[in-house]
This record gives sequence, structure tokens and C-alpha cells, in this order.
Amino acid sequence: MGRPINKRFFGEPTAGGNEIKVRYRATGEAEANGWIVKQLGSKKFRCYDGTNTMDCTLADKAQGTLDVGEMTITVKDDGGTARQVTKIAGRKVTLDTGASIAWSFDDAADDAKVEIEEAGTADDFTGADDFEAD
Repeated sequence: MGRPINKRFFGEPTAGGNEIKVRYRATGEAEANGWIVKQLGSKKFRCYDGTNTMDCTLADKAQGTLDVGEMTITVKDDGGTARQVTKIAGRKVTLDTGASIAWSFDDAADDAKVEIEEAGTADDFTGADDFEAD
């Protein structure tokens, strides 16, 4: 599995933030924004949106094209370009370009890391389309 992600980045959004935001599709549901509640592998996670829980596989797909049981994590590089994560372990991600790079929640444009999206607050998850991956 590689080095696991620290559990403090999982779970429902808190006031302090820093929970990883995902987009996923549960059985019989439309795509939803949610967060990770458990890591099952470097590409497999249990996701939750406040209503539905689903074990999902990380996919390199655009929003609106996810199949049931797939999820995406979107990051921004130092140039502000949105990229899809194809693998995440510890403090590194593999991007859709094949590059392996460190990640953080910091939006600095000169730190040689990608910015991973924060889940926000529980109030942000009142509906499936409250926000879109950038």
C-alpha cells in the first residue's frame, strides 16, 4: 500500500479544516462531494458525504464521468493548474501527468508542492452539488 495517509486528514470536516475533499459515486446515487473516512489501500478509500458511505477506487476521470465505486481527488500545482491524483500515499501524490510530488493544504505558489483540496465544513455538504472540483 505504501506509506498510509495520516488519519487526521480523514473524517467529517472540522472547524480547522484539513480533511481531504473527494468526489465519488455511491451505488444508485449521483456523484457527490465528500471526504475520506478510511484508507483501504493507496488507491482505495472509504468515502462519505454525510449520507452515503462507499468503498471507492481512485480514478483519473473528469467530474461527471465517475462510475459507481470510483472517486477523484483534485489538486492544484504551483501554476494553479488543476490535476487529478492517480495515487496517494503518505505525503506524496502521483498526478495524471505521472509526476510524483509532495502535497499540502497550503496554497503557496512557490513551494514545489501541490495543494490538495480541503473538505471545508459540514455545512458545505448540504447537497451533492454544493461545490465543484477546481
